[in-house]
Amino acid sequence: MSLQVQNLSYILPTGEILFQNLCFSVPPGGKYAIIGNNGIGKSTLLRTICGQLPSSEGHVYCDVSPYYVPQHFGQFDGLSVAEAIGINHRLTALSKILSGEGSPDDFETLNDDWDIQERLTEAFVRWGIDYVSPFRKMGELSGGEKTRVFLAGMDIVHADLVFMDEPTNHLDSAARDILYKSIRSTKRSLLIVSHDRVLLNMLSGMYEMSASGLTFYPMNYDAYKEVAERDLSAKTSRLHHQQKEIDKAEKSAHKAMERQQKHSARGEKRSAGKCLSRILMGNLKNRAEKSTAALKKIQQERIDSMKTDLRDLKSSINESRLLKIDICDSGIHGGKILVHLEGVTLRYPQRLLWEDCPISLTVKSGERIRIKGNNGCGKSSLLQLIAGKLQPEDGGSVFMDESLSTIYLDQDYSSVSNDLTVYGQMEACDSKKPEHEIKMLLTRFLFPPSAWDKSCAKLSGGEKMRLALCKMLVCGNAPDMIIADEPTNNLDIKSMDILAHTLKSYNGTLIVVSHDERFVRDIGICREVSL
Repeated sequence: MSLQVQNLSYILPTGEILFQNLCFSVPPGGKYAIIGNNGIGKSTLLRTICGQLPSSEGHVYCDVSPYYVPQHFGQFDGLSVAEAIGINHRLTALSKILSGEGSPDDFETLNDDWDIQERLTEAFVRWGIDYVSPFRKMGELSGGEKTRVFLAGMDIVHADLVFMDEPTNHLDSAARDILYKSIRSTKRSLLIVSHDRVLLNMLSGMYEMSASGLTFYPMNYDAYKEVAERDLSAKTSRLHHQQKEIDKAEKSAHKAMERQQKHSARGEKRSAGKCLSRILMGNLKNRAEKSTAALKKIQQERIDSMKTDLRDLKSSINESRLLKIDICDSGIHGGKILVHLEGVTLRYPQRLLWEDCPISLTVKSGERIRIKGNNGCGKSSLLQLIAGKLQPEDGGSVFMDESLSTIYLDQDYSSVSNDLTVYGQMEACDSKKPEHEIKMLLTRFLFPPSAWDKSCAKLSGGEKMRLALCKMLVCGNAPDMIIADEPTNNLDIKSMDILAHTLKSYNGTLIVVSHDERFVRDIGICREVSL
């Protein structure tokens, strides 16, 4: 079904305009993405279109009720699964009718949707959650289970238009494969906010959202990326050309002013030789000064206009250019045993992890390891054992090099304290670096002076990632080992590229949990451990 959005605007409670006058459409069967940097307003735009948030201006025209797969689920924790996806009333009505207790209201509520229970069962089996009761509370489910509940809801409610906000964030590889297959085969209209480049390459159009609005690219992500890179190269060439033109204009203006001043001086001498009256000489001088001022104004306006274009061009290039962050070498020779686990099991709240197959694992310096497995298999717990944050209380042993220094990056970048400001994080490092070097580092990591007093609780995922890496450089030498647990979950694509480049160039030991196949490939993983 088609979607038309006209002149849509959204103003934050602070009065700040998040986006304005957006116009776009999704045709029947269209599969489109909204991409852009964190904080630009993608999720808010999606919620505004589907009616969860009131727009400040504009109109949304849609001939069906859209189905929405949210990014965050906390607001649903008190609801049952059936309530969360909006089918509880029909299920209750069907139950009453089949038990012989149905009223006319129940028949009206069901609206001849007699196979809703069968569709629910089939959808839950397809998405691997057949063990979940529709009357179970959402708060009892994991993030991956909640996502699969909402994805299963697409099939249950017969949605013709679906909005998805970061649908792969909590999904393991098996669930992602189900989603990818669904996207390839569906005839529905889709509008998806995502940073998953595998998913984005299955779509037929990209709406790039930026401070200047929406730009449509009728192609998948990889093709869009090629176009964007060519555009960046062209803009860079224009930047150099514009700078040269400004230099030439300023030199030309300076020479023109010198000629005008010399001409005015010669005119004054000739007028004096002709013994003209003071009043006439004054008029001639005023006319010459006005002519000089007019010429100067015209030239300055032209130069100012060129400089404004130059600033806009620089700003556009800076939005696209990738921040390069290189971490120093750890200094440990390759092949040294850093961590060794032997026959490890771990008591989890309700079960014993790896009870049937205790973990034995050796990590040597210089290795680049990926821990993989389905949700709930204990990947994050294994990372915390390797990092020394957990101990194997129920069996096995863990050896760890006593001199080992480790940085732990989780998906929330919790090494960045929400109670501190951006600059306060650096002060807390007790660094020996002088203040001016710390401020230069912050600026290099895209934190200008205006951001130094900003509370870290208000930072986006990408900003927290950059601050965590900056903090790493301020606090001391490069770590011997970096452990990253789903570090891309809350990042936009640009931030993912920055992190991938950083980890790729890091020469120490790297251990990663990630379901993002493109990211894993980009960081140069050499060994996989399956749980």
